[in-house]
Amino acid sequence: MGIFEEWVSGATSFTWRSTTPANDGAEVEVFTRRCGTPGAPALVCVHGFPTSSIDYYALTRELGGEFEFFVVDFPGYGLSAKPRAPYVYSLYDDARLLVHAITERWGLTDYRMITHDRGSSVGMIALGMLADRPDGPLPADVFMTNANIFLPLANLTAFQVALLDDETGRATAAATTPELLAAGLGATTFMPRRDLDDPEIAALALCFAHDDGPAVLPDTIRYLHERAADETRWLQRLSGIDVDLTLIWGLHDGVAPLRVANHVWQAYLRPKPGRNRYWVVPGADHYVQCDAPGEVAEIIRLTAGGTELDLQTLGARPDGAVLVDRSGDEQR
Repeated sequence: MGIFEEWVSGATSFTWRSTTPANDGAEVEVFTRRCGTPGAPALVCVHGFPTSSIDYYALTRELGGEFEFFVVDFPGYGLSAKPRAPYVYSLYDDARLLVHAITERWGLTDYRMITHDRGSSVGMIALGMLADRPDGPLPADVFMTNANIFLPLANLTAFQVALLDDETGRATAAATTPELLAAGLGATTFMPRRDLDDPEIAALALCFAHDDGPAVLPDTIRYLHERAADETRWLQRLSGIDVDLTLIWGLHDGVAPLRVANHVWQAYLRPKPGRNRYWVVPGADHYVQCDAPGEVAEIIRLTAGGTELDLQTLGARPDGAVLVDRSGDEQR
């Protein structure tokens, strides 16, 4: 059984009524999946753009015996419905969907969360929403991986710029096949570089093909406008939330380069309440959870174990993930 077929098996869906006023209560079918060990500690995985929850497949293989995984594909992504314009995609709508899934669909009160790429913006908004609720529940730990969460220091690709342009976005999407999109990501954002012969890249192509994913790219990528307008506010809010946060960054990322992580860590995460840590993974690019699932899994294990950690390299190996800074441990 291939990765895509395995990911689809046992999955379910639910209907989400959009909270974005422009969508006038439109209903969207949303893909969701639970896997791993039922009843084990819960790990909620929040995916990015332009991919989907299948990005966490390798991590489920590493930690499936120790955690129960909860994933969802946001509208416009993966195996969820991909409504066409004039439907408006929004980070805020997805954050409300995520909070709904955690509190209503899954009924989680004790869980951890890992976010990636666009999902880190969704996650920050959702954490603010959860912090505002009298009953929470906030996650015990948050793991934030490679994401352009401070756009002034990011490197948007020519493809992203073309999709964002009202003059070129539709034509760019029309010229993009699911296979071309998956192969392009594999050749530029994974380490080592991959092509369609790689099982994970082939599975991505099948996810993109569902309901013609490339067709909505000019609409889904407009989340970058929300991020540009509000990212500083989200980071400022996060900096005041008492939740343990671990930043995990693939070193070779050229889209969300290390300078993004360094700035966010120093300005917002290191001073925040909670036990906070900053890891750099030398052998990984943007999709750190795919490139180095074993390293990410070990960081999650160590963090979930609640132990204090000195600055170190995992396994004392030259290619091991490096804990480059921390804060809050000394108070616990």
